[in-house]
Amino acid sequence: MAKKNKPNYPNQKAYAAGTTPAPASSSAPSGLFGRMFATVKQAAPVLKMDAPHWDEDQVKDLWGKLPTPEQLRFQVFTDQFTQLGTQMKEAHERFVAAESDFNAQQQAGDAKLAQEISRLGAEHQAISDGHAALSAEREHLRTTQAALENERAGLQQHRLAITRQEEHLTVREAELRGGLVAEREQSLAELRKQVSDLETLRNRLPADMDKERQTLLAQARLDAQALMASAEQHAATLHGREIRLNTLELELDKRNERQQMNEELLQVRCASLTKEIEEGFQRQLDDKEEQLQRRLKDLDKLHNRIDQQQSELDGLESLRDQVGDDPQRMLDELDALRQDKRALDREVQALRANRSEDDANELRSQRDRLQERLTKDENELFDLRHRESVWRSSVTEQQDWQKARKVLEKNRELLHDVVDRLQSDVDGMLSKQKENTVFPELTRMDLELIKPVHTDPVPELKHLVGDLQARILYAEPGKELHFRKEELQLFVGGLAMSQLHIFQGISGTGKTSLATAFAKAVGGECTIVPVQAGWRERADLLGHFNSFEKRYYERNTLQALYRAQTEADQDRLHIVLLDEMNLSRPEQYFAEFLSAMELSERDRWINLMEARPAHGAPTKLRNGRDILLPPNLWFIGTANHDETTNAFADKTHDRAFVLELPKQDTVKEKIAKPQSRASWSFESLNRQFNKARDKYKDQIAELQTLINQSSLTTLLSETFRLGWGNRLESQMQRFVPVVLEAGGSEALAVDHLLASRMFRDGKVIGRHDVDANKLHQVEDALRVMWEDCELTGEPTRCLAALESDIERLDSGR
Repeated sequence: MAKKNKPNYPNQKAYAAGTTPAPASSSAPSGLFGRMFATVKQAAPVLKMDAPHWDEDQVKDLWGKLPTPEQLRFQVFTDQFTQLGTQMKEAHERFVAAESDFNAQQQAGDAKLAQEISRLGAEHQAISDGHAALSAEREHLRTTQAALENERAGLQQHRLAITRQEEHLTVREAELRGGLVAEREQSLAELRKQVSDLETLRNRLPADMDKERQTLLAQARLDAQALMASAEQHAATLHGREIRLNTLELELDKRNERQQMNEELLQVRCASLTKEIEEGFQRQLDDKEEQLQRRLKDLDKLHNRIDQQQSELDGLESLRDQVGDDPQRMLDELDALRQDKRALDREVQALRANRSEDDANELRSQRDRLQERLTKDENELFDLRHRESVWRSSVTEQQDWQKARKVLEKNRELLHDVVDRLQSDVDGMLSKQKENTVFPELTRMDLELIKPVHTDPVPELKHLVGDLQARILYAEPGKELHFRKEELQLFVGGLAMSQLHIFQGISGTGKTSLATAFAKAVGGECTIVPVQAGWRERADLLGHFNSFEKRYYERNTLQALYRAQTEADQDRLHIVLLDEMNLSRPEQYFAEFLSAMELSERDRWINLMEARPAHGAPTKLRNGRDILLPPNLWFIGTANHDETTNAFADKTHDRAFVLELPKQDTVKEKIAKPQSRASWSFESLNRQFNKARDKYKDQIAELQTLINQSSLTTLLSETFRLGWGNRLESQMQRFVPVVLEAGGSEALAVDHLLASRMFRDGKVIGRHDVDANKLHQVEDALRVMWEDCELTGEPTRCLAALESDIERLDSGR
């Protein structure tokens, strides 16, 4: 990756080569060693170790004895060392800030949980108060019923009032009970959501810490490698100062040992911190689980109480069945019992008047028997009154239910009639419109695909490739498709670069499977179009208009283009798979699409007919005869290279993203199967692409400047008559940022782009007017450009193409 904020020293390369005279003074730049010592003092507290005691005079004396080129190189190392220390301190501060934010969030969650517990307690108290008030009302009802014995004249009116009051109380109790259960269930759902959020945060924190640690360790290793390389080069150029070099190498070894110890210490600290955080989360989860169990027990109690009330209601229904449905008979029995009571009272009074001393004991026993009979009769009277009240309430409810059922049945019949009529009208309209329209299938889509399909936000690009790799792996039932992350990073970058993809490779590399599995993995649509060897024009791909029948014969490609623009599918990803694309020449049957891709998105119209149809034009067609190439649709063509196929012309090759798929490897690492299906949003994916392009805009501009100024560009222009062109620069601005944000490197993206654009047959290689010496010059210029742009590794794809063509020329083929 091209590095930013690189120190600019005049004539640095000239000093290193020894072609420029040394400056008059060899003293160290102002503040050079002060910044280096300050960096060490800043880094030491972060690593919890003592800063080394360096003698500044001794270091300055060592500096003064170095040649001027070595002083400049040492100054570059010192600036990079200072910058590394500053970045390490900033990373530590970010980690401390993140830990503080997490503690604050944890405290806020505990406070919210305490508030929820307090609120539930208040609700429980309110329910208890309501039950107490309900008990008091029931007691008052019993008192009122006892008083009704002395008010026989108004018995019917009082009975009706009591029945209504009891019904109201029952409804209030049911509403209160139902509201409590719903509210408890809502609280339980919120509590579970909070537990899920805390678990997600806990699972994500170790990954973020591990990523930060890996970044620091990788940077430290790179710095150590740079120091070792500098020491080795110094030993090769200054043979006369072997003693000093040996001393420097010993110091570097000590630094590496200290750095390794610091890395191990950092690993131990990270492991300890991770364990503490996990234990804290586990304690919180245990507390939440205990609270959840208490809530479930309370909910079970409420359910038991509801069951008890239902049992009582069933008992009342059974009692009503036993008593019967004749209230007059119950009243007659009540009157008879009251007459018996009055007769017994008169008999008791007569006995009391005529009693004597001799029969006192007999009278007492007779009085007790009569009193027991009276008590029994009063209890039977109370039960009869209660049964009468229950019976009247049940009869009223049953009558209301029957009336409501009749009304609902009548409404349902009317609704069925209306729906049947509407369905008949719609079917007639559809049939009539299909008969009149020129585009029957496109018109049907206008009528049916009107409700937008739900789509999910796309993960951030840095997480997207891993998610996509897992989804593609399990996309095909019974078949595992394993593609390396490097290939998927390039593929995602290609989605941002061009709407035309070409997958090449030997049979069995998964060219077709990658396209179909990608569509399934992202919840999109894939239309497979087998290309025929005789295709020559647009009609072979889209269809044609029959002027005799006044009807357009729509092929699958046309239907896929139109469906991607409907209200239902305009936010989904669509793929048109051109299977064996080069069986015929794409420059002929695909020519209009290749031209449209050069225009802006809103101007990519494909003409279908010469004249506008008289009637029945679909709504998405411009003037009834032009269809737009929608931005949420990609053409993916698979290509084999044998005697039955055609080579791609530059017009196709330069506008497409070309990916050479190697043979699939076996799955070495265990990749978890996604828990749910995804339906990715095109708008969300496009925003991710634009965000990456804005983020790396300046970096890509600097990289393009270095490439344009390189000796490779000059050599290709003068010897091969090849240039980058505006199209390639535009593709680089869209392709490279997405590959970087998806986890790839600048070297990977630039190597692929140059290999597929410049280092292919007919461009740099595969030519008969070029000899091996020129290709060696290209190889040297490529390596120099790679170093000047500070790209990591080597351009493996470009070098492999050059070496293969050099072998061809050397063998005389």
